[in-house]
Formats: sequence, structure tokens, C-alpha cells
Amino acid sequence: MFVLESVWRPAAPTTQVWSVLADPRFTWPDWWPGLTAGASHGVVGPDGLAAPGTWARLRVRSPLGYALRFRLDLTETTAPSDGVPGRARMHVTGDLEGRADVTVSDGADAAGSASGPSSAGVSTAASAEVRLLWQVTPGPPWFRAAATLAPAPLAWAHSHVMRAGERGLTAHLSPAPPA
Repeated sequence: MFVLESVWRPAAPTTQVWSVLADPRFTWPDWWPGLTAGASHGVVGPDGLAAPGTWARLRVRSPLGYALRFRLDLTETTAPSDGVPGRARMHVTGDLEGRADVTVSDGADAAGSASGPSSAGVSTAASAEVRLLWQVTPGPPWFRAAATLAPAPLAWAHSHVMRAGERGLTAHLSPAPPA
């Protein structure tokens, strides 16, 4: 099993980040390079955001030349409020099997720590913190064999894909430059 954790610090308020990640129209491929969606089904909760029952079939290109196909099914969601982090749990099936957890909270800087660069090189002043935790096993035999023989390149590829997601989200959340 792979346990892979990424931390993003987009320079945007927690509620804004949550609304993008929890969009029931599943717009992640609009801003995440290398990620494409096939079919998806949004279930809209009372807050207008994705609710359990939402799912999406995804394809992600790896920098190592392969592509993974999997489905994310939203099983649990709690929006952030009053300093309590937002959390989404998803069941993962396909080329990856397991679960994914996304937590969105006020970043350390929002709580009063010193600013610093995120992994995308963006100042983290007043930023949200997004924690993405994947606990998955490879499905296809070729992927299981690669995970056994060469786990480090696969972990590197995951990190590369996640950094691209952070950069894409940060750019998506950035205000448009003045005309």
C-alpha cells in the first residue's frame, strides 16, 4: 500500500479553496494540468457544494509516461467553519484502490506564524492549507510489479503530479491581473 501525503498552501482563504475543491461540477481538470475527467455525477448538498454520492472518473498523466485511470466517490464531507477544518473522504477504485482524504484548514500563517514559501513557491500569507492523503494500492499487475521493484520513481511521479495540482489551484485562485 502507498501512503502518500501532500500539503498545498494556496494563497487564498480557506472558504474560497473549499468552494473550488468541493464544486459539484467537478472542475478540477480546468486547473490541474495532466488531469482529465471522463464521466462525473455531482450531488449538490444544502450548501450548494458537493455532497456524498458525487463521483468522477479521472485520468492522470504521469511524468514517467503512463496514465492512471480511477474513480473517486465522495463518501463523507464536512465544510470548514469557525476554525474547524473542512474534510472530504473519497473511495478510490480503478488503477488505484483505497481511499483519499482531503482536509482544508486555515494555514499556519492565518493562525499568526511567519510567512514562507509553499511547495509552489507562493507566499503563504493568509493562506489555506490543503492536506491530501492517499492510502492506495496499485490495481493492474504491471503497476503492482513497478511498485514493488521501483517505488521511488512512482513516489516521485506522484509528487510531480501533486505539485502541478497545487500550482494550478494557486493560479486558478489568483485574482486576474488588471487590464
